[in-house]
Amino acid sequence: MLEQQPQERRLVTVLFADFAGFTELADQMDPEELQVLVSGIFEDLAEEAIRHDGTIEKFIGDAIFVVFGAPVAHEDDPQRALRTALAMQRVFADHAARVKKERGVEFGLRIGIHTGMVVAGAVRSVAEYGVMGDTVNIASRLQSVAGPAEIYVTQTTFRLTNREFSFREVGPIELKGKDKPILAYALIGERTDVRPSIEIAAPLVGRWMELSRLDLAYQSARLGRTEVVLIAGEPGIGKSRLASEFIGLATAAEEGSKAADAPRVMRWTFSRVNQRSYAGFIEPILVELSVQPTDVDGVTRVGEKLQELGFANPLMIAPTLAQFLHLPGVSEPASDSEEWKRAMYIVVYDVIAALARQHPLLYVLEDLHFADAASLDLLWFLASRASRVPILFLLAQRLGPGSPEPKPSRTNFTQLVLEPLSDEEAARIVEATLDWIPDELRDRIVARAGGNPFFIEESLRSLVESGAAEKDASGEWHLRERPAALEVPATLHAVVASRIDRLPPTARECIQLAAVIGQRFGDRVLREAGGDRIADAVDQLIAADLVLEAVPGERREGRYRFKHAVVQEVAYNTLLVRRRIELHRRVAAAYEAVLGEELKEFYPALAHHYLIGEVPEKAAEYSWKSAQRATAIHAYIEALRFAEQALELYEKIQRIDAAVEALYLIARVRRYRGESDAALSAYERALVLLEARDPKSGEVAILLAHMAELCTRWDAKYPDLEGLIERGLAIVGTARSRERVLLLAAKSFMPRRGPKSTDADWEASLATAKEALAIAEELGLLRERSLCLDAVGYAYRELGNFREAYLANQRRLPIARSLQDSDELIDAHTMVALAALSLGDMSEAMEHAASAREVAIETEKPRLGAHALRTEALAHLLAGDFPGTLAAAARRERFASPTKWPSMLGIAIGAAAAMASPEEKTYRDLLVEQEASPSEIALADFFAAYYGLRESESAYHALRSAGQPKAIIDHMLVGPLMVLAAARWRVPDEAFEDRVASIVERTGHARGRALLTQAEAIRAYHAGEHIKSAKLLFDAVQAFATLKLDYERAVALADLARALHDVPGREEQAQAQCDEAKAIAERLSATALRVAAENLTVRV
Repeated sequence: MLEQQPQERRLVTVLFADFAGFTELADQMDPEELQVLVSGIFEDLAEEAIRHDGTIEKFIGDAIFVVFGAPVAHEDDPQRALRTALAMQRVFADHAARVKKERGVEFGLRIGIHTGMVVAGAVRSVAEYGVMGDTVNIASRLQSVAGPAEIYVTQTTFRLTNREFSFREVGPIELKGKDKPILAYALIGERTDVRPSIEIAAPLVGRWMELSRLDLAYQSARLGRTEVVLIAGEPGIGKSRLASEFIGLATAAEEGSKAADAPRVMRWTFSRVNQRSYAGFIEPILVELSVQPTDVDGVTRVGEKLQELGFANPLMIAPTLAQFLHLPGVSEPASDSEEWKRAMYIVVYDVIAALARQHPLLYVLEDLHFADAASLDLLWFLASRASRVPILFLLAQRLGPGSPEPKPSRTNFTQLVLEPLSDEEAARIVEATLDWIPDELRDRIVARAGGNPFFIEESLRSLVESGAAEKDASGEWHLRERPAALEVPATLHAVVASRIDRLPPTARECIQLAAVIGQRFGDRVLREAGGDRIADAVDQLIAADLVLEAVPGERREGRYRFKHAVVQEVAYNTLLVRRRIELHRRVAAAYEAVLGEELKEFYPALAHHYLIGEVPEKAAEYSWKSAQRATAIHAYIEALRFAEQALELYEKIQRIDAAVEALYLIARVRRYRGESDAALSAYERALVLLEARDPKSGEVAILLAHMAELCTRWDAKYPDLEGLIERGLAIVGTARSRERVLLLAAKSFMPRRGPKSTDADWEASLATAKEALAIAEELGLLRERSLCLDAVGYAYRELGNFREAYLANQRRLPIARSLQDSDELIDAHTMVALAALSLGDMSEAMEHAASAREVAIETEKPRLGAHALRTEALAHLLAGDFPGTLAAAARRERFASPTKWPSMLGIAIGAAAAMASPEEKTYRDLLVEQEASPSEIALADFFAAYYGLRESESAYHALRSAGQPKAIIDHMLVGPLMVLAAARWRVPDEAFEDRVASIVERTGHARGRALLTQAEAIRAYHAGEHIKSAKLLFDAVQAFATLKLDYERAVALADLARALHDVPGREEQAQAQCDEAKAIAERLSATALRVAAENLTVRV
């Protein structure tokens, strides 16, 4: 029968034993005598190997090669190998003593043992069973470095056996053919008592505290408070069991309970194979709405169900929901914007919330560590939005790397980590299953299992399947062997492998094929790929409790599912790599043959199977289709994964056009995610492919235009950007095309990248931007119109014409809304806010900056949101709204990493100083922690001194030394504050004052004019010209009143009071000005100003 066994991968333990001193002995003995001696030794050694169920692979000269775990696996093969080695040393010692006495030769036995994967079967000939692989080589070379009478094992074997055996660490040793040293241990002997398990996990027994916490969360959810509970634990710990037990308790009909109180359960288990975007929500919603995914009238059916759920306008919502559910006859979304994604998410939320309001909802998502990123994104959106809806999200995932981190939300979040239980509680699992089990065997199972319920269950099933336990005539269970003679599995992998080995051959083929299909598998695909004989064997897998019927919400992906992911993993790992390749191909072909219209739901699975099946053309096709579908529904991480997979395959099979298309998609998605340099890298790869074909083609021009826009608008970095733009313009020529628009717009942004751009540069830039805008308007290009208006507005802003900049960006707003382009909308609002700030309309600046912030929050655009938030905070500061400034600064962590905060912290420091708040020190410490630049620290120090009304000549000089202010808008907004501070602190800086005055005059900045007037008044006061000072300050007060700048007016009033105090006969008027300044300061929470006004008379 052995010659009929197929080749397969197996986890085995290999023992190599070799004689030490054999050469010296052979030199002294007659060959026939030597053969008799060696044969006797080998017979004794072989007897020990056979006694422990080892397979003698071969004798090689004076060595013996034994395998444990093939062709039949045992639950404790590593332990059997070690016991065999100890027994071999004992019997060999008798022979060695006799040889020493008779021949005077030191004779010893060296043994090496290693556990690992091998290829087992007819590896050398069809009639000979054997094993092959690096595991064999390691064991052989390990014994060669062991000393006589020593047994060396590798770290792998040590880890599996150190509870039962004692070892001495040998340390890293060099083995021939190995790049790195191997950590070896010398076996000392078997322990008299088993070392307790270190990594113990808990069974369900004793989980009443966890069940109580789940019930508390559920009762809270029933009252309308959305709850999220995450159950985490190691494989086999009982996460799904705990969830199922709780669901059973929650849904059990209690006496006198109302049907309306019974919860609705929506459940999904994620799989690593067919990671369809949003599958964890699409399938359960289809089940709850009773909509068939292949129903041609699905949209109508969805509309009817929405009406039953109480939606006021179901016909408006049904198309979006149908797109999300991928129903037949529904087109892909018309827009790929973030706004459409948010609208889709809101519709899904509304549907789930409506279902929950009918009946309290238990939404159960298991194996979250296999979830696609899109499902996770939607999950946390729902959890954060559903704060007052009767929903309990019950999640289960493995602990450790690869498991998703929960995102903060407004809901109540609880994490339950299943901790170890005591041996007594673990024993109750065994006793509850088989109450007849002897204490000795029970304790051994508990010691090995460490409380893992799946391990215990599989161990007990293994006892029954192996025939060690059976029912007698009366139906009572009893053991056929003494408890001491029964072995208990060493690892979960080993016990599952031993159960699979005991399956009939056809059932074994069935479970291996099913493992290739995935965690869930359907009858049609199984039957098509394996034939009726293999497909019918699934009943044997169900009877063995290795496979279960899938719940209704999961059946579109397959009627059956593995009871545990570990079962699938072990079954899959028994397959040879070449056998896996063959089966993956057959499975993929089966999908194509039987699924028909449903095939599109399995594009990721087909990509997976054809990729492992080494069919690159098909793998690329389905990877690309998966990427396109993921992009359409904003599952960007999946889109990138599949697009990059398709790209690699397209390049491999030399499909250049397809590779370029994939790179375009990668770049677009990267840009959506704010990863500008990564997007540019994708474009550069596409450029290399296209230029190799024709460097002057229209395709190259289009690509150059996209690269130029990315670098000039979104800060990607290209070394020769000007040359890139000129190359593109040379290719497109004078034709009025979209590509020319993009390149001209990019060219108009170029001065912003120069070190010292002049007004002439910006005049030329404005002309270029207007030319591009005219072409875009002529061609009816909406997106490009917005781009060109941005360029026009930017040029006007740099030229100091903020009114025109404001108008240009105002024109962008309706275009951005119609395009549903969140990036454009955020940027347009922020640019309008900056223009309004420059024009002195603080209220409008705050309004538009807040709008930009809200859109950034909704669409998760942290970089753009951080810029908008800084503008909002600055508007509050310049308006004298110091509490509003600190409130804006408190929102910073929602947008960007700490490296983006220093400028925001500097603004907050100014507001805190004005309020004499202890938060000033807190923000200052944060600024230092974040290693802010000298320029950022100097600006923060200046704001603190200016708004804290502290004289600080050093703060002024530090800011000037840092090269501030730089841009024209900074000269206009911060420059006048610096001029006023220089006057107040008696710092001479006429050149800077003249430059600021020139810019303020050119831009017509009313606030700047008033501040410069106040600065002139302060200098007059210091010169003793008190009447002139008072007159100028009166003009400044009037200007600030007109501009509705109350804080600036209060400061000017305090300065006016001081000036009037020194004019004879004006003391009462001075006091009135001082009192008004104090009242305004009190209203604005400007404590520093209030204290200064109160002390004014004393100071003067």
